[in-house]
Amino acid sequence: MSDFLDFEGKSVEQAVEKACQELDISKEELVYDIISYGSTGIFGLVRTKKALIRVQPPKTEDDAPADGVSENPVAETVPEAATEAATEADAEGNRSTINALLDETFGETAEKTEVAPPAEPPSADTEKALSIADALLRQILNLLSAEFEMSVHHDKDQYRIHIRGAEPAVLIGRKGQTLEAMQYLVDKVVNKQCGKGFRIVVDVEGYLETRRNELTEMADRLADRARRTGKPSTMSRMNAHDRRIVHLALKNNKTVRTQSVGDGYYRKLMILPKRRKNTSKAGSRGRQSQ
Repeated sequence: MSDFLDFEGKSVEQAVEKACQELDISKEELVYDIISYGSTGIFGLVRTKKALIRVQPPKTEDDAPADGVSENPVAETVPEAATEAATEADAEGNRSTINALLDETFGETAEKTEVAPPAEPPSADTEKALSIADALLRQILNLLSAEFEMSVHHDKDQYRIHIRGAEPAVLIGRKGQTLEAMQYLVDKVVNKQCGKGFRIVVDVEGYLETRRNELTEMADRLADRARRTGKPSTMSRMNAHDRRIVHLALKNNKTVRTQSVGDGYYRKLMILPKRRKNTSKAGSRGRQSQ
């Protein structure tokens, strides 16, 4: 048998499962190196790259050492930090690929920034910006879905393009990554053509409101836990948009504070209990001094 075998999958976990099935061994017995974590490319369709692991085949009787000493190698596992690093690497890879696409279109690389909602209503060039966003989204959606409908709504000084399709899960993507990528493209192209200051929000089947409600409920629940236990609660890695929702949800909570942790576009968010003033000791000291 050869010194190693390569197995591919959409993720490291899938590649590991494939290797275990073909070699008929458990994950605990599998010894492997991670060659590539893979990449989802643009929208999971363009320039994708599979995860690749290199597996050491299990020892057979013919491979046993001559002196009879048995080997029992410890199976390699993917630590949480490595998994999170892979997620961030995939996201950064997607953004780099999108930047390359914009570079081909406009002749320069788009700046990587976290786009925030505008403080002022859109200017008189809003119709032009909406037209550009509409044309771009239709090109993207024609590749992703055979049937879709788009409508424009104006609320809270923002213009929203609502998309409805036969396969909303495809348009939203895993953890909203496809929708996030479409939003990123719209922001960059509209800002390039019309100048900065425009914010056209892209939504699919009300996903943004559903996501906002889920994050708000989770933030309230974890804030209550942090208050009761006196220990920080940590939320998993999130993009800038989701972190902002949590920050705003707990902004007026007097018992906790929020803090982003880590580097890169995807960061963890911690909910920390605020220190309570020890009024009982202060009162006791006051009575003793009288």
